[in-house]
Amino acid sequence: MTDEDAGRGEDDAGRSGSRERAAHASDARESESAGEHSAPESATRASERERANARALREDRDGGGLDLSLPPILLPDVRLPERIRLVFPVPDPPEKVSRPTRIRVSWVIVAVALADALDALTVAFAGPKTLAWVRAVAGVLLSVVLVGGPGLLYAWELLAILGGVGVLSVAPTLTLLVLARILVSE
Repeated sequence: MTDEDAGRGEDDAGRSGSRERAAHASDARESESAGEHSAPESATRASERERANARALREDRDGGGLDLSLPPILLPDVRLPERIRLVFPVPDPPEKVSRPTRIRVSWVIVAVALADALDALTVAFAGPKTLAWVRAVAGVLLSVVLVGGPGLLYAWELLAILGGVGVLSVAPTLTLLVLARILVSE
C-alpha cells in the first residue's frame, strides 16, 4: 500500500467514524427506549459513546472536515472627490399654455352686482332661510376668490340668518367687498 492509499484510508476512516457515531447514537436511543440491555452492557455502551465523542472532538479540533482557502483579494484604490454634490430630482415647471387673460374691473363689478341681485331676489321671494347654507358657502367661496382673506366677512349673512335677522342678508355684501378691494388696491 502506498502513502496515497494510506491517506485515503484515513479519510475513509474519518467518514466511516462519523457514520459509526451516528449508528451508535441511534442504537443507544433504541436500546434505552426498549429497556433490553442490562446494567453491564449499558456501561459498555456508555464508555463507547464517550470514546466516540472524544474522537469526534479531536477530529473537529484537528480540522478533519473540508478545508477551503482563497487567494488574497486586492481591492482597487478608491478616491473620493473633495466635494460631493447631491442632485435631487426636481420636476420641470409647468409650461404656460396661454397668456394670462386680463379681465376689466368693470366686468367684475357687473358680475358681483348680478350675484348680489340674485341673492336679494331669493331672500325677497322665498324667504331668508331658503338655501341659507348654500347661499352662504357660495358667497364666501366667491368672495375669498375675488377679495382674498377679507372675503370671509361674507359669512356675516349666514350669522344674521341664524340669529333670526335674515332680512339683513339682502345687503349687497359681495359687491361692497369687491369695491373695497378695488379702492384699497389703487
